[in-house]
Amino acid sequence: MKTQWKMYLDHTTPPGAIVDFSAAAFLLQVAINLRLSLKIVEATPECHYLAERVMASADIYGEAREAGSALAFTDAEKALAEAVTLLAIELQQCSSPSGVVDASLTSRHSIAASRSTRIENNPVGHASL
Repeated sequence: MKTQWKMYLDHTTPPGAIVDFSAAAFLLQVAINLRLSLKIVEATPECHYLAERVMASADIYGEAREAGSALAFTDAEKALAEAVTLLAIELQQCSSPSGVVDASLTSRHSIAASRSTRIENNPVGHASL
């Protein structure tokens, strides 16, 4: 179960070349996947700090990408990748909570926790989960 968090953390990376990028949708995607990653382990204060750093980096990345500034965008992408890497290293050190069943098996999170969340565009053009 230790590496199950990685499935969610993998979706905190930038989405690549898409035409209608939304900083808000990307930030929401990162927040959901970070929350699910942290629920799978006994998160330390360091994990929470690094998760906040990932969120801040994702916010800066989204703003830079929407602004279209190439240099700021590149720097923000590197900072986000570094923050995600540091969080992944810390999460590897965390143990699974005792007595907690896999999040995908709980009725409250059955749909959301059974798969990572990626914001995609539907045919109408609005972001959907």
